[in-house]
Amino acid sequence: MATSVHDMTNEELTKQLDNARKELRELRFTYAVARSLQDPARIGKLKRQIARVLTVQTERSKGIERKGAAGKSKAG
Repeated sequence: MATSVHDMTNEELTKQLDNARKELRELRFTYAVARSLQDPARIGKLKRQIARVLTVQTERSKGIERKGAAGKSKAG
């Protein structure tokens, strides 16, 4: 499996998006019923993951090319 969402195929992106949405829905339901979660931060992580996948899908549909990882480094 690809290490980055940018390296995934469209089919892999769609599958990951479906899985993330399903897991998020289940976590929200569990929280609504029980008012507690094992890992509450997982909801935020899933929301960011969904946003990343949707961003890549939008970039591909509009033909936007990804600029390299330049500027992503954290110089100390």
